[in-house]
Amino acid sequence: MDESLSLQSAIDAIDEAASAVANEVERDRLSESSLARLSTVEAELKRSKVALEKILREERR
Repeated sequence: MDESLSLQSAIDAIDEAASAVANEVERDRLSESSLARLSTVEAELKRSKVALEKILREERR
């Protein structure tokens, strides 16, 4: 179960990071290229979260 807790903590951290990135994008204070890079980062964070959630579900079986 300790690994499950670590995975959940990682998922929570990704949620926080994705939220911070989304907030920066919404503020629209950055250049277009920076906004594009942040959008890419946000998408990568979401993909990582999905992958970790899948692993967590498999571990709980």
